[in-house]
Amino acid sequence: MNRKVIALVEDPFWRTKIDNAAKSVGASTVFLSDPAGVAGVLEPGAPVVVVVDLALKSAPFEAVVALRKAEATSTVPVVGYYDLARKDLKEKAEKAGFDEVFSRSTFAERFADLVMKYLLP
Repeated sequence: MNRKVIALVEDPFWRTKIDNAAKSVGASTVFLSDPAGVAGVLEPGAPVVVVVDLALKSAPFEAVVALRKAEATSTVPVVGYYDLARKDLKEKAEKAGFDEVFSRSTFAERFADLVMKYLLP
């Protein structure tokens, strides 16, 4: 089964962390910088989690709202993380339909567990 982390992340540090965590459970990582591209890389029935850096240059909120509205992608888990100084981004993410939203430090601590939660049976 093709387990996949779709990451809307531009920072090289976080890209490496996310890629290593995905590989640890046998998953692949697809990095995107355009939130509108998420639906195009989803495979029906394959375990997937979408990870979003809420500081992304292209705001991801509309793309997540669109994922939630489409029947085929409405249940795709979406996890976001943000800088603690930007609590406004957390609120926007929750309104857009993100499943979980964490501060960067909490995300760093829990990401390996999140990958296992969403990608392993």
